[in-house]
Amino acid sequence: MKSGLPGRIFSDMRKDIIAGVYPIGSRLPPERELVQKYKASRFAIREAIAMLTQNGFVVTHPQSGTYVRDFNREGSVETLVQVLRAQKTIDRETLKSLLKFRFVTETEAAGEAALRIRESDIESFETNLEKKKRHPKDVAVLAECDYEFHSSIITLSGDIISRLVFQSFKPVYFFFSEFFYSIDGAPEMSLDLNLKLLKALKQRDAAASRRAMGNVLRFAEKKVYEAIRSGSSTGIRLS
Repeated sequence: MKSGLPGRIFSDMRKDIIAGVYPIGSRLPPERELVQKYKASRFAIREAIAMLTQNGFVVTHPQSGTYVRDFNREGSVETLVQVLRAQKTIDRETLKSLLKFRFVTETEAAGEAALRIRESDIESFETNLEKKKRHPKDVAVLAECDYEFHSSIITLSGDIISRLVFQSFKPVYFFFSEFFYSIDGAPEMSLDLNLKLLKALKQRDAAASRRAMGNVLRFAEKKVYEAIRSGSSTGIRLS
């Protein structure tokens, strides 16, 4: 993201868009009004608008103006991450879709991975989980290990499209992983379930691997929803 005045204007306008100051479908104020509001040059305003466009928050129609997009439906994964980080709010259908995507994709991937796993893969998974075990309180390390563990399983499955989609999902994955690992009891239980999944993979048991992955994901879903409902201070609100 650009720094300086255009970047600050972008951040301020993005915050207003997410907060509903500029509702979805509404037209942004004319350039001259924004110049006056931010005491900035037309160039700085245009740069900020360009950044909003690139990030999926607005669209400009020639001879008409710049309008706020329905960024929840039309934005990119990066747009979603920006909304999450700004407000820590996610609508129910989006969260439901994210969790469903993971369950469908990763349970199948685990089954395929069990049929393809090599000794070198097993060693990598063991190293990953040992790192998680050594850093039970480091949310950033836990989130990184979690992504690498699940991403490696999808890669091992041989499903190219799932791998590409999962990689595009990375910013959202990290956001929720950091939230998940900040919940009491989550790191310990997650490690235990990951070890059971690795055991099934080592046995080359596709059905057991799918079940074990399902248990991993159901536990994560349960903890996330419980934390949201409890109104955890570090949590996410549903809209």
